[in-house]
Amino acid sequence: MMDYPPRHNANGHTWHHPDCELTYIILYGSNEMTEMMRQMMNVPTTTPRMPAWRAKLSSEEISEILAFIKTMWTPEQQRAQTQITQQVC
Repeated sequence: MMDYPPRHNANGHTWHHPDCELTYIILYGSNEMTEMMRQMMNVPTTTPRMPAWRAKLSSEEISEILAFIKTMWTPEQQRAQTQITQQVC
């Protein structure tokens, strides 16, 4: 859970975030939340940041990336993340 960059599998915390937030991070890169996490975890300033992919990936490609990441989660995590997405997005 305290890995940086974060794991996207069942041992990570990506499944705690709704699709709209994950999509935003893919599109626009690191944001205030990721910067806050970097500071909290004392991540070296030389560690790369998530780049913005909005000019390089289509909506379909982003959906496919999220679908792939979700294959690494447990069924319970998938259900919980679906509920979070429905509530937030």
